[in-house]
Amino acid sequence: MDELIPIQLADIGGEQIQTCNARELHKFLGVGRDFSNWIKFQIDRAGFVEDSDFVKITEKSSSPFLASTAQGRIEYFFTLSAAKEIAMMSNTPRGKEARLYFIECERVAKEATSFSLPDFTNPAIAAREWAKQYELRQALEHKVKQDAPKIDFAEAVTASDAEHTITEASKTLGIRPKKFFDWLRANGFIYKQGTQAMQFSINKGLMVTRFHSFTHSDGEKDQKTHAHVTGKGIFYFYRRLLQEGLIARNPNLELTA
Repeated sequence: MDELIPIQLADIGGEQIQTCNARELHKFLGVGRDFSNWIKFQIDRAGFVEDSDFVKITEKSSSPFLASTAQGRIEYFFTLSAAKEIAMMSNTPRGKEARLYFIECERVAKEATSFSLPDFTNPAIAAREWAKQYELRQALEHKVKQDAPKIDFAEAVTASDAEHTITEASKTLGIRPKKFFDWLRANGFIYKQGTQAMQFSINKGLMVTRFHSFTHSDGEKDQKTHAHVTGKGIFYFYRRLLQEGLIARNPNLELTA
């Protein structure tokens, strides 16, 4: 497997986790905006948590990564799960390529810890072990194929121009529409009256406001406003609702495939 983006181990939450340098990912994706604004946007957009989804390394740190950092520059190292989410949300061919690469890196790492050399002194045992490992490898490849529909679903949801009515979003999230409306109002995402998105929701890219023009029976023209949920909003609300125990896990919305 060719190395598209360097993968390094980092200590996150007391565990050695596979990570990638955010600058390397930024460079690979060919992002037009400068790195400092891009990284802040990605963290805010996905709600990433430091020391869980990523770590920051500075010149004052004792991290082994210091040799690759510039004077006074902060480096961000994302877990591969977070990196996959960023790659997918970019909604570009390069993003799709990066996500598949990260999936493959995880698979290879898992195989490396799962497979062991059989006992060659006993041919019968060796044959059984090789057969077992072959079956495991086949199962891993089958899982990648199985997960493809989930990935396609997630990409469709997060497409840059994707918008969903609140009712459509509630079905995707697995929550009753009325309950979702009430939750959005209670948490300040839409106005208490009507279905217009609050400016906060629009600024964070979670929702947009759409206008619907219509004509009354007496010929008078009128207009209504409706809030639509963006692709980013679907994943943001999924995380929030899941954390609050209001919905069940949806494998299609889990970006850890």
